[in-house]
Amino acid sequence: MQHIPRLGSRLLLGLLLTFHAAIYAEEGGVSSVYEAIHQGKSVSQFRFRYEYVDQANKPDDANALTLQSLLGWQTAPYKDLSVTAQLINVSHLNQDFYDNNLGRNHSSPLPTVQDPEITDINQLFIDYTGIPHSKVRLGRQIIRIDNTRYVGDIIFRQSSQVFDGLTLTNHSLANTEFLLGHYEHLRQATGKYRNTNFDIVHASYQYAPKASVTAYGYFMDQPETGQNTGVLNNSHKDIGLRFDGALDVHPDWRWLHTLELARQTAYQGGASAIDVSYRRMGLGLGYKQWFARIDQEILSSNRGLYAFQTPFATLHPFQGWTDLFTTTPRQGMIDRYLTLGGKFEQWTLHTEWHTMYADQRYQTPSGMGDHYGNEWDVSCAYQYTPKLQAKFEYARFYENETLGSSLTATSRKPDTTKSWLTLLYQF
Repeated sequence: MQHIPRLGSRLLLGLLLTFHAAIYAEEGGVSSVYEAIHQGKSVSQFRFRYEYVDQANKPDDANALTLQSLLGWQTAPYKDLSVTAQLINVSHLNQDFYDNNLGRNHSSPLPTVQDPEITDINQLFIDYTGIPHSKVRLGRQIIRIDNTRYVGDIIFRQSSQVFDGLTLTNHSLANTEFLLGHYEHLRQATGKYRNTNFDIVHASYQYAPKASVTAYGYFMDQPETGQNTGVLNNSHKDIGLRFDGALDVHPDWRWLHTLELARQTAYQGGASAIDVSYRRMGLGLGYKQWFARIDQEILSSNRGLYAFQTPFATLHPFQGWTDLFTTTPRQGMIDRYLTLGGKFEQWTLHTEWHTMYADQRYQTPSGMGDHYGNEWDVSCAYQYTPKLQAKFEYARFYENETLGSSLTATSRKPDTTKSWLTLLYQF
């Protein structure tokens, strides 16, 4: 088992003290620790995946076979406390790909499939619900906030992103949730551990049964994330407001809407070039289990020196599934995209079309340009049973104007085709 000490001495001490309190507390919940464990539930799954990658700047194709195993248990509440423990193992079933292990640079002829082998503690936390309308979570945990644009678990990859810290949620006010969080370490999807000083302030009010307005602040003191962003110290804060959801206009019809504005500025010694904005606007229409919508997302650039970054996000759903823009180019991003999807019996269908431009024009081999390229994504999932799902996904990115002064520029976004076949069994 690797990296267990990285939970941090203070967090581990807190876990032990809280568990000690659970054993000797006198009221509430089930009658014993044994019953709490026995009446708990499994948080386990196996996920087998085949991933194919054809990338124009690589002579060979990647064919990756990997298996993710999550084995865990969540106890029932005992004296207002419950414990969740989960182990993760990611195994390679072949070697026909480069896994980007720990984020090392490479010159492999094979494209990257970012699923390094790992055996580790995936989650280990205690929940305390003794405060009215509140829950306190201490330890290593998965965090998913809103649409995961700022904070997520990178759930698509076999090795998830997890945070070591403290989360407080409160529902004292009707239709309102407050969330406060502080985190000291994280394990990225590459398997790399980082020290961090990351704080979250988040408040959401549900103004309709399926719609909410959210105000948030994310405060990240983590200089190491400046790599490839154009600055050495990427510590920053994000302050924003988001309206999102659906408004019913008929028993079968609903209007879909998203409006979000945010500002990213330097924080705790971050580079002065960090002064950029985020804007998203989207409208759509839903009918029963089907929907269609059009969106525009803008991550602005500060004169080509730096662009809006979200290093703790689950980035796979954004700017196309080929994951070529997980770090926003310094010239920024304007992504206009159409989304269609829905459900039919056990089938779930989803497709997207992206056309992506720079916020600031950039150098190309033939002059100046601003069109990164286009991408088409499609997925089809079939739910065999409540526990077993099969899913096929396909993504194709077409480069338009080469970003960089030559075809070998390291910032080039080459034509890329990816496909995935996934079997997921949860138990």
